[in-house]
Amino acid sequence: MKKIAVMTDSSADLDEELAKQLGLYVIRLPLIIDDKQYLEGTEISLEEFIDKMKQGAIVKTSSPLLGMVIEAWEQLLKEYDEIIYLPVSSGLSGSYNTACALAQNYDDRITVIDSKFVCYPLTKLCLEVKEMIAKGYSSKQIKEIIESQAEMWACLMPQDLNALKRGGRISPAVAALGNLLKIVPLLKVENGAIDVQEKVRTHKKAYDRAIQICTEMENKDDYCFMVVDADCSEAAQYIAKSLSEIVHQEVEIHKMHAIIMSHTGPGTVACGWYRKLKY
Repeated sequence: MKKIAVMTDSSADLDEELAKQLGLYVIRLPLIIDDKQYLEGTEISLEEFIDKMKQGAIVKTSSPLLGMVIEAWEQLLKEYDEIIYLPVSSGLSGSYNTACALAQNYDDRITVIDSKFVCYPLTKLCLEVKEMIAKGYSSKQIKEIIESQAEMWACLMPQDLNALKRGGRISPAVAALGNLLKIVPLLKVENGAIDVQEKVRTHKKAYDRAIQICTEMENKDDYCFMVVDADCSEAAQYIAKSLSEIVHQEVEIHKMHAIIMSHTGPGTVACGWYRKLKY
């Protein structure tokens, strides 16, 4: 059996310690904070990042540095026969297309998969890949299974509109009016991209509406449900408990890390699901 490494990037909300425990490899993505570049998870901690955002820092994200990707791949290929790489969804970044182009130089030893996943569900998907490898599936078979079956939906609810304003996604005037009127946008992650689902008044209504949308499917046992929070534990606990009562399964809570939080800000909470794979 071939020895295959599983790699993702830091959009999967994996710190170095947890990645090591799970046997996963992670490409760290750059963060530009007030025009200074950091590598997420190694050159700035999550706590330091949250503090900078609360102080009003302007944060941007970037695709991984090509030299870093090449170096990481070449080091792994000294130990492994192949690498399966699952970067952030192609709908959110150009990382996937760049990785596909690079992989052509490695004689089919690197398989790049567009899962359309992000945040901790991407970690869960990487663990599924490890299970498929252990069962003897080839890299090509795993790519076909994931790209034909994998599906994720999530709803993100920011604490306020300031991060969206600083990132240039809404105007200062719209942000000021929205904060004044207590408008909460429900930002959906669907088909690997982020868009506005709808807008509601007050966070409590936003949480309840997100829970309602998240549980509209008929066969809930075909899905795994999850809550991801960015320094918003009370809301996360409320949403997880409410979801669990509806879907009759355990709902995990995980911390949102810097890559997605940079777009929505501290205080963001998200709930969602991913479809169980059949193989």
